[in-house]
Amino acid sequence: MSELAEINLQKYQISDQLGFLPAQPPLTRLPQTCYQIWEDTLDGFSSPCNYETIRQQMDTMSVLSTAALVTEPEWRRAYVVLTMMSQIYLWAGYQPSKELPRSLAVPLLEVSAHLGIEPCASFASFCLWNIRPIQALGYLDPEVYYNPENLVIIDSFTGTKDEEWFFCVSASIEAIGGRMIPKMLEAIDAARDGRRVQVTEILDEFADCLARIEATLVRMYENCAPSVFYHCVRRFLSGSKSMGGVWYEGVDGPWDRRSYAGGSNAQSSLIQLFDIVLGIDHTDESVNAACKSPSSFHSDMRGYMPGPHRDFLHLMSRAANIRPFAMGHLAGSDIRAAYNRAVGALGQIRQKHLIMTARYIIAPALKEKGKGGLEGVRGTGGTDFIPLLKEARDRTIESTSSRVCRDC
Repeated sequence: MSELAEINLQKYQISDQLGFLPAQPPLTRLPQTCYQIWEDTLDGFSSPCNYETIRQQMDTMSVLSTAALVTEPEWRRAYVVLTMMSQIYLWAGYQPSKELPRSLAVPLLEVSAHLGIEPCASFASFCLWNIRPIQALGYLDPEVYYNPENLVIIDSFTGTKDEEWFFCVSASIEAIGGRMIPKMLEAIDAARDGRRVQVTEILDEFADCLARIEATLVRMYENCAPSVFYHCVRRFLSGSKSMGGVWYEGVDGPWDRRSYAGGSNAQSSLIQLFDIVLGIDHTDESVNAACKSPSSFHSDMRGYMPGPHRDFLHLMSRAANIRPFAMGHLAGSDIRAAYNRAVGALGQIRQKHLIMTARYIIAPALKEKGKGGLEGVRGTGGTDFIPLLKEARDRTIESTSSRVCRDC
C-alpha cells in the first residue's frame, strides 16, 4: 500500500483542517431559480399552525428535475432541503404520514444516488451540511469551528436555540477531531515502518484531542434543555423504521415500504474512524442478536454516511495497524502508555455520552411513561433504545478492556 500520508483527502471529500465537514461553508440556498419553491416551502415551516398547510403544499408541488444541480455543494444543499422537507411531511402532523409524495420522493432518490447516501434524513442533513460560521470569513479558519458559539444552523425544525446548539456542538466535535485525520494517516505509515517514537507522539496528541472533544461534548448542557430536546426536537430525527416503513410515491410499487433509521450522531464517520484507527472492534454476536440484525447497529450506520466518507472508512479498516504495533512492545513502554491514554480518552467520551443519553432520553421517558419504563423508547435516530443502549455500554467496556487487559 502506498504512503497513506500522501493520500489526496479531497478524493474522499475530507478536509485536512475540518475532517468530514466541508472545507467551505455549506450553501444557505440553492442559486437556481427553479429550486426556489423547495427553499420557500422549507422557509415556510415555522409553527404548528401550518402543519397541514405545508403538507398540502408539498402534495401539490411539481416534481423537479435534478439536472440543474452542478456542483457538489449544490447537490448537498438539495439533499438537506429535500430530507428536511421529508421529515416535516412525515412527522409534523398530528399523526405521522406513511407516504412521501412524489414531489419529494423522486428528486430525493436522484440526489441521494449521486451522493452515495440513503434517501432519508441523516447526520449529514442536520449537521455536516447544515452548519456554518456565524461570520463568513474570506478564508478558512478552523479555530472558528472549535467553539460551538461561533456556529449557526442554516435550517431548523423548531427554531429553538436548543436544536441549534445540539447540532453546533456536534459540528465542533467534527472539526476538533477532523484535524487529526492527517496525523492518523502519518501514524499508520509510521507503525508500518517501525517508527515507534513518531507513533507515540501522535497517540499522545490524539489523546489530547479526545480530551478536548470530551470537554466540548459536555457543553451540550449549556444551551440544550433535555425537555426541549425530548419533546420538541426528537420527533424530527425519527426514522421510518419506527412506524413500519414509508411508501415513496412515484418510486415504489403499491406494496413496497422503505424502512430507514433516523438521523443520529452514530452516523458520524469521525467516531467510527477513531475506533478503526485504535483497533477497537465492536463486532459482538450478542449485540447483533439483540438488534435482530445480521450486522451491528454500528455497521448499519455506514449506509447513512456520504459515499466518499464510507469509502475512506473502508480504506482505513484495511490499513489500520496501530493496535498490534503498540501491543508488540512491552507493557511498561512509552508507546503502550500512549496507546492506553488514547483508548482511555475515547472510553471517557463514551461514558459521558451514556450519561448524556440518560439525561436527554431516559429521564424524560421515565417521567412521561411512569411505570411503563423504557419499553418502546427509541434513540435519537428512531432505533429501539434498549439494544442501542446495550451496544453503547458494550463499546465503553470494550474500550476500557482494550486499554487495561493488555497490560496484564
